[in-house]
Amino acid sequence: MARGAVAFIYIIFIPVAGIASSNQVGTSYYNDLIFLVYGSIFLGIMMESSRLNERLAMCVIAIVGSSLKLLQIFMTVAVFIVAFLVHPALAAAFWMKVSQAVITEYNNAGILKMNSDERTYEVGAKPYPTRPVIGIYLTCCYTGTLAACFSPFVNPNGSIADAFWGLFSVTSMMMIMAAPAIMGLVVMVLWIHILFLGLFGGSVKRDLAELAGNKAGFKQAIADRKEALGPWPAYPIIVLFLIIVTFLLVATRKPRVFRGWDDINLAIESGFSVAVIGMAIVFFALPTNYLFCKYYVCRRPSKEGTAPSLLGWKAVNNNTPWADVFMLGAAVCCIFCAQACGFIALVAESLGSPDDKFDGQQFIVGALFGTLLTNLSPGTTVAKIALPAVARGGASFALPFATALHNQFLLPVSCPANIIVAGWGNIRPFQFMLAGSVLMFFMFVTIAGFTALLGSSALPLLFH
Repeated sequence: MARGAVAFIYIIFIPVAGIASSNQVGTSYYNDLIFLVYGSIFLGIMMESSRLNERLAMCVIAIVGSSLKLLQIFMTVAVFIVAFLVHPALAAAFWMKVSQAVITEYNNAGILKMNSDERTYEVGAKPYPTRPVIGIYLTCCYTGTLAACFSPFVNPNGSIADAFWGLFSVTSMMMIMAAPAIMGLVVMVLWIHILFLGLFGGSVKRDLAELAGNKAGFKQAIADRKEALGPWPAYPIIVLFLIIVTFLLVATRKPRVFRGWDDINLAIESGFSVAVIGMAIVFFALPTNYLFCKYYVCRRPSKEGTAPSLLGWKAVNNNTPWADVFMLGAAVCCIFCAQACGFIALVAESLGSPDDKFDGQQFIVGALFGTLLTNLSPGTTVAKIALPAVARGGASFALPFATALHNQFLLPVSCPANIIVAGWGNIRPFQFMLAGSVLMFFMFVTIAGFTALLGSSALPLLFH
């Protein structure tokens, strides 16, 4: 059965089972996070339509050459910067399209095989990527999650600070998460090198070694490709400008280190989707090269007539991973149901305690419970829906629960960036589990260790 059908069966089952009304379920489904994902996907599709991703791919290749290992390290640094300052979903969408363009050039030059020969599960589905390609794609989403661990600008840290308003600050979360996140980056790079890039040998290393002989003509192939692309026309220039504007709007929404535009009216919250969807409307509205561009670029179009918009609906309909987004909506509804039926409050009241004294048993259970819920739904959703109820269980239960919400590695639905990469890259859940299990275990141990170290000695200080 198709994934989209599975997602909707789950959503339909909720009101039928008497857990919540269809109105409540619909409201929880179409939330700010889902529209942020849609806007991020539209941004990436516009990059592909304007061929901006191909031009940026040439810039990346000029830096890393034909080395997959350097490409993976470059993507780690590039995604980390954008995810830390802007948002992991936008960073994953932007750099995923660039990495796909780079991988396509590698495939055309014969130094890498992009698609595997494995038979697809669904008839007519796009082919599955090879293991080295999966490693590059997973770098885009996992780096974004690690960058969000100690960023004061993005969620779930912002949602965690809002849930503990007046008691727990973003600075406190950064103090706990800085070391685990930096160590997690090192482990992620090393683990992906081992698992997907053949660091210690295996079939992947042999396959890459067989294609290494084609690297001699790689520089000439890239030079010919640059010449074929020609100078930058107005279309990709405008797209790049609008993407920068989108990043600035998202980054200045509510940075918490200074007053953002969402702080102008404290009575109403403007989520990330306000800026992203607002810019997406501009993507659909502006033409590519005629009515608008001929006045501002001072270049007459080669062909007279009506120009298409920067982003067309046909391209959106063909390149949006609808089923994956529907699965993300079902994951959001999962946490909403757990809160609506009282399950989360029951766990917090049964296992937690309002006493602020450090309790090791509550600490372990809280960390495990947070990790479990994060595997079923994005950490931002869990923070907004479940954390207020969990906070009533006491600091020893709530603090490890909150820090464990950063373990968004195991499944595609665990994080919006994972959904975007899984949809565009055609990466299956078991591949996420294979790559994310070790990383999630490492992050769980390090986050729990640093939280316990600070919590046992400075728990009253952090919460008061």
